[in-house]
Amino acid sequence: MQEQPGRLLVLGLGNPILRDDGVGWRVVEEVQVRSAPARPLSGATTNTGGAEFDCVALGGLALMERLVGYDRAVLVDAIQTRHGRPGAVYRLGLDDLPTLNANAVHDATLKAALELGRRLGAELPDDVTIIAVEAADVLSFGEGLSPAVEAAVPEAAELVLQTLREIRVRNHHKPARTRSQI
Repeated sequence: MQEQPGRLLVLGLGNPILRDDGVGWRVVEEVQVRSAPARPLSGATTNTGGAEFDCVALGGLALMERLVGYDRAVLVDAIQTRHGRPGAVYRLGLDDLPTLNANAVHDATLKAALELGRRLGAELPDDVTIIAVEAADVLSFGEGLSPAVEAAVPEAAELVLQTLREIRVRNHHKPARTRSQI
């Protein structure tokens, strides 16, 4: 039995009431607006490519559980780097993320949580891309993004859309996984 090829999740991460930490949600909302099916005069809708969109305030093992069942995932989140410029947009892989020591299992890094999930037999994405926006303020309560981060939303949304196009091209050339391969 074959699964539907290329189950794809675009997931906005962060907390929308902690200023720039909500940028992942804001970018995913923008991507959804830009990729909404057009309604031609005939009333037919166009295919948006089959990506599922969601926004969550999860990390570690809870985030890993949200990724179960997908072949590919694009995660959108805020990031703070040592010398980063607020509003800078990055495309990263799991190996690009810093390795941090966790104090508890629920604080596991994404990479560690995915490795644990796979060892336990969970069906997790083979392909995870992170679109990150350099944040200025992720500690203050407030629903709006800082000006530099808000200005980066269109660029980050375009990078997500570009990533989705690249994934679809790869999907076109890659056979679907079968249950026996999972």
